Amino acid sequence: MLMAIRKIQLTPEADTILDSMAEPYGGDTDRALSELLIAHESVESFLDEFEAGNEAELLRQRDASERDFAEGHIVSWDRVKRKNGL
Repeated sequence: MLMAIRKIQLTPEADTILDSMAEPYGGDTDRALSELLIAHESVESFLDEFEAGNEAELLRQRDASERDFAEGHIVSWDRVKRKNGL
């Protein structure tokens, strides 16, 4: 199999995460990253299909939220926490 080679720079946090993800692959970070990218694409495809299948309901919820906000029915999370002693 022909493999593409790329040089990438990771933040220290991302590097640590990649190392931990590579453990099931015998520490092979190249394989772990490849599998992660493939999984990401599968998740994105699933979400696209889900959104398309639920478009009407998602639009209804968005429109209701925008309407509530415009009418002043929205309460901030900070206010909810204060009211409930959180």
